Amino acid sequence: MTWSGTAGDEASAQAGTEVGNDMSDADATDDDAMSMRAFRESFYDGKHADMQFKFLAKMSDADAADLLAGILHDVGGALDTGDLTSLHDRIQQAQAATYADDPTPQVDDAPFTPMTRQLGDTRLMLLSAGGVFRRDDDPMGPDGPSQTEALGMIKEFLRGSPTLSAIPTETPNAELTARHPGYDAVTAQRDPGTVLPLGVLRDLAAEGQVQLAGTHYGFTGATSQSRLKKEVADAWAQRFVAEEVDGCLLVAT
Repeated sequence: MTWSGTAGDEASAQAGTEVGNDMSDADATDDDAMSMRAFRESFYDGKHADMQFKFLAKMSDADAADLLAGILHDVGGALDTGDLTSLHDRIQQAQAATYADDPTPQVDDAPFTPMTRQLGDTRLMLLSAGGVFRRDDDPMGPDGPSQTEALGMIKEFLRGSPTLSAIPTETPNAELTARHPGYDAVTAQRDPGTVLPLGVLRDLAAEGQVQLAGTHYGFTGATSQSRLKKEVADAWAQRFVAEEVDGCLLVAT
């Protein structure tokens, strides 16, 4: 992959010439070139889609370049020492700083129902759009596609109707997995709590800060939005009401 952009200093330019002298102009194509902006955005929704690094899409080219240089520096150090602390901290701090300035959305045309009770008296249910489900209850059947296969099926998912996957409150993370065509769900497979934070809510419930519904749900957010609204939304809402849910916490990706 080559980078489009301005040239660096003479030493860097010379180094680039030496490294690339085995590739003739005929070997390079437009498909090989990617701007820094395109590269950053590809981590959000593209060929490099990755939950850990999708925040790169929100950074400036200069800040992203500095971060990547720092990450590579830390990788080099970790190869020597085996200590990943600096690498972990750098990435975590960049994530937190990048997401910190998100404005509170203003939605004037959506229904809004004020909470009428204290959170500790509220029976809360999680609803995850991250494609999480129980390993023994694949919504696409026992021969459902792998995560890699799902990434190539985005158009099929966007035409289809979403399916709810029921997840009892006490389900351990080891019994959960995830699949999604809109992002690489590897991180969610390693730690389903990133898209369905049941463990956190169980801890809060144990402290009396919230009550939990008996069942929580996952579905794939990359789906037909018209079918979601017209075919299943009302039925889902009725189901949640029947289960005496007071509030629903939507976890998006």
